[in-house]
Amino acid sequence: MNDYMGKVPGQFFAFNIWNIESARAVMDAAAALRCNVILQTSVKSFALLDREELRWFVTRYMKKHDIQVYLHLDHAQKTEIIAEAIANGWDSVMVDASDRPLEENIGLTNEVCAMAEKSGVLVEAEIGAVGKTRDEIDIREAGIATIEDIKRFVKSTRIDLLAAAIGTSHGSYHESPQIHYDLIEETGRITDVPLVVHGGTGLGDETLLRLLSYPNIKKINISTDVKLAYRNGILECIQGGYMEEEDFNPLKVTKLIHDSIENMVAKKLRLLRI
Repeated sequence: MNDYMGKVPGQFFAFNIWNIESARAVMDAAAALRCNVILQTSVKSFALLDREELRWFVTRYMKKHDIQVYLHLDHAQKTEIIAEAIANGWDSVMVDASDRPLEENIGLTNEVCAMAEKSGVLVEAEIGAVGKTRDEIDIREAGIATIEDIKRFVKSTRIDLLAAAIGTSHGSYHESPQIHYDLIEETGRITDVPLVVHGGTGLGDETLLRLLSYPNIKKINISTDVKLAYRNGILECIQGGYMEEEDFNPLKVTKLIHDSIENMVAKKLRLLRI
């Protein structure tokens, strides 16, 4: 089930979720469009989740709607957390040792690959440093992956997915990112390991479509946009007067938040059909 690299063709958007309700909103958009989708949990959200309950719910919901939905642990640095995700049925895990020297990154990544292979869980790892949008441009550029490091990394590890720093950043962009499309192309020439794009929030449709035009890009991550859609749903409730004491109806509030997330997700997923 969890081989979204081979058994399920195509490309994916991966959306960060933090509870069952946010997961349901993402899956409802995917079900309406008949799209497969990846649900990502950050380390912080994973620590707070009832993992068994979420795994059960996602499995049941995707079967009910006849779509494939995969659970992914994002940006984990400790093997203990990764082991918990594997034990709880997550389909893929990301080990992020990008802040370490290359040899240490390779060593920890291989340790995780050995753990994950026993359960058929896919492993994503990062090379270079995908920074935050609030960082200065020169700092972000300094983290761009080099083709030499990518070559060494993919030859020395057994990863299934590679998150190479190509110029995108986590958070909301205040200026257009300088994406190194040449690095995407060159990586595609030297390895069959697919690329993951982190920092998908705020990229315009034209940029996302250009990224999706590269066959070696398998997964584009969306996190901040999910949070912003959640907030927009709350703001809509406030502006509509639904939070006033006399008119307060939690069902209306819940629906507006759900619909805000679902609509955002649907807009992204439609790009996979273009």
